Amino acid sequence: MPTLLQGFSLWHLSQRTFKKFKKQKTINRYQAIELVKRAFPNISYSENSFANVKGTKSPYDGDINYWSKKNSVLYDGSTAKTLRRQNHSCGYCGLKFIEDEKVELHHIDGNHNNWKPKNLLGIHSSSHHYIHMSKGRKD
Repeated sequence: MPTLLQGFSLWHLSQRTFKKFKKQKTINRYQAIELVKRAFPNISYSENSFANVKGTKSPYDGDINYWSKKNSVLYDGSTAKTLRRQNHSCGYCGLKFIEDEKVELHHIDGNHNNWKPKNLLGIHSSSHHYIHMSKGRKD
């Protein structure tokens, strides 16, 4: 029995979308290309890859240290360097990163043009929201 996603291709979907955009009188070819690029962005290879796992390891064995290091292999650039510097744990709460939670970079001084390693913290998405929500509070 074939599955619903068998044979599904984002390339074909993006081409169909491009043809639909081109049929509209108000959109020229270059605008259609730009709209398709926004709708179907390129995904870096590391997000589609996997990390080699030791033979006896399982995500359900409770070894959070091992799995946080394995999942951080999928990040690159500043995020990977920051995670290694912080020993694969959140720079705000100190907890290890679990499989499903996204790692975000927080600029300590608030200057988003300052990408120096000392200015970056790798933190949980929930911790990042908490930091920015509590900035406006007056206790």
